[in-house]
Amino acid sequence: MIDRPSRIEAFEALSKFVAGETTNDDYESEYPLPELFGRKSSLDPAIGAIYEMSWSWFDDFHPHKLEGAYALDEETMQIAQRCLAFLQSDAEYRWKETRFIKVGSMISNLVTLGLVRRHLSIEERLAAHLNQPDGDASCWPFFSRGEYDVATGHPRS
Repeated sequence: MIDRPSRIEAFEALSKFVAGETTNDDYESEYPLPELFGRKSSLDPAIGAIYEMSWSWFDDFHPHKLEGAYALDEETMQIAQRCLAFLQSDAEYRWKETRFIKVGSMISNLVTLGLVRRHLSIEERLAAHLNQPDGDASCWPFFSRGEYDVATGHPRS
């Protein structure tokens, strides 16, 4: 189910945040978050999935923009750009997984104070997390390379 008004809101909030125009606090207040945060819940699963993915991109202890020490690395920026393209598309979110905020990983980061380096890339962790062989995790939140190509208007190699 595509919720076009929520996708427009999500796109606007995420694009400003990724461009460094707004802070993480602004992003969270502008993004169409679920009922837990006092807003109407969207039936479009992409809204929650993209927010949960983006939650790991910022520090929610204090306001900041995605610049300097908080700037997204190239791999994360590619995922952010795919999220923006998805929000503008007419593609259905077809992944079974919509939850990307995991308590276990938060606890391990707290215990080690984030000092233990992960050996897997973000894309590799995403692929392992999704565990849906008929989908192409390298295109997430799109389900296939074809959907991605249609949405962006050009094939990727």
